[in-house]
Amino acid sequence: MAGTMSGRPLPTKRWRSVKVPVLVGYGSAGETYMANGAKELAAHGDNYTLHAFPGQNHSVDPHALAPVLTRFFTAVR
Repeated sequence: MAGTMSGRPLPTKRWRSVKVPVLVGYGSAGETYMANGAKELAAHGDNYTLHAFPGQNHSVDPHALAPVLTRFFTAVR
């Protein structure tokens, strides 16, 4: 993670250079800092899609994850 888990702001230049679609997910029942990190990352570009997995923690159940991944990867961009 190259120092990005230290609580300091994310290095904007690094993340804004990503041009492909990115799905950023977090479990709504997880730690607050993980949700905050996901939200901060997703705010770095229009190509970032934020998704909260209701009732999930860091270990998202595959049954909750699979339909979200399917929609993301089959969406017309």
